Amino acid sequence: MNNKYPIDGSRDALWMATAVAAPPTAPLHGDKRCDVTIIGGGLTGLSAALHLSNQGVSVCVLEAAGLGFGASGRAGGQVNLGLNLGPRQLIDKFGVDQGERLIDTVVRTPDHVFSLINELSLQCDPVQNGWAQGAVNSRQLPGQAALAREYEEYGCSLELLDGDELAMRTGTSRYKGGLFVPMAGSLQPLSYTRELARAAMASGASIHTQSGVDGLQSHGATWLVSTATGSVTSEQVLVCTNGYTGNLVAGLKQAVVPVRSVLMASEPLSDNLRKSVLPNQVTFVDKRKLILYFRYDRDGRLCVGDHGPMRDAFCASDYSNLKRRVLDVFPQLIDTRWDYHWGGRIAMTKSTLPFFHRIAPGLTAAMGYNGRGVGMGSMMGKILADQTIAPSDQTSAFPVTVPDKFALHRFHSAGVSMAVKWYALQDHLASL
Repeated sequence: MNNKYPIDGSRDALWMATAVAAPPTAPLHGDKRCDVTIIGGGLTGLSAALHLSNQGVSVCVLEAAGLGFGASGRAGGQVNLGLNLGPRQLIDKFGVDQGERLIDTVVRTPDHVFSLINELSLQCDPVQNGWAQGAVNSRQLPGQAALAREYEEYGCSLELLDGDELAMRTGTSRYKGGLFVPMAGSLQPLSYTRELARAAMASGASIHTQSGVDGLQSHGATWLVSTATGSVTSEQVLVCTNGYTGNLVAGLKQAVVPVRSVLMASEPLSDNLRKSVLPNQVTFVDKRKLILYFRYDRDGRLCVGDHGPMRDAFCASDYSNLKRRVLDVFPQLIDTRWDYHWGGRIAMTKSTLPFFHRIAPGLTAAMGYNGRGVGMGSMMGKILADQTIAPSDQTSAFPVTVPDKFALHRFHSAGVSMAVKWYALQDHLASL
């Protein structure tokens, strides 16, 4: 790793080196009109644009940077069940009717992503070999068993693994057992983002990059969205800015806290190492407060991720703890070279759930995936499209809510740093 310059969370990502080419886009120039304007060209916004365009709705996407600049192009690329909360928690929070619709959404999320990839022939290295979660101590096993029983009630079969079975699936004996989600998997997230954009454009959507929005005004039944070099007038506006949400919409920034994640990728591993480290190319996480996650890319590079510092520029020392944690799980990687280092923002919410928020007539926001944005961001885009065409809170696949705001949001960096230290202590005690 080059220690002479700061590590750029986007430029130095493995995905930048291996992604398909982006479709040609340009900044917005001049004034235009459409049915729906989407602010944010990540997975949620592009998925919404694709599904709206397929229904004959005219769409304009405005992206402040390039396609996949944010989490959509920097994430680990795991495609998991859609949410962090289990079925019983969702029923308790939203009631039976809405809770069961949401559970169905969660269960369908991985297959929705992989079906979309197959249907549109998206070139993004999809692998649907399952997702394993390792229990760091035996006290976590009953909770995993209870979660499997809850999902079984809704027709979703998860597999419980004892320590030996988990070791066979993953190659590590560090864990006491675990949970296996067979429909989950991984993909190349930047390629997936670019390919969604290409498909949306082929369906008629207009996508403008380097077009940060600096103005949003209501004019009766329409909205005027302004950039430095143009504007768009539309009946509907969807705000899909996630961890890069600013002050465009009053109060929206306070509903998410951007937490940084760091990732690194190895040299291509030898055949012998690949037989002993995730031999079946499953994606893998451990059940901790501060999770560690692993997956392979198409070239046999092991990609791993962990929490990072509360800043957007990274340095070599930010990856020291991640390397120690990797060797604790897979000591056979002691001599492995790590070629790529990067990171970015994850949008966290108070509820640990994403939100779908109708801010005003014709103005809707959806974001806050808490580390599960590849699958849920894709699904949320479809939900946004469906609800834009035929709005109904009573039948929505995701509950329409007003998100809780973080008190003292301006101090979130200090708060997150303290929380990380607390979680690290809890994880240490749990491993004893």
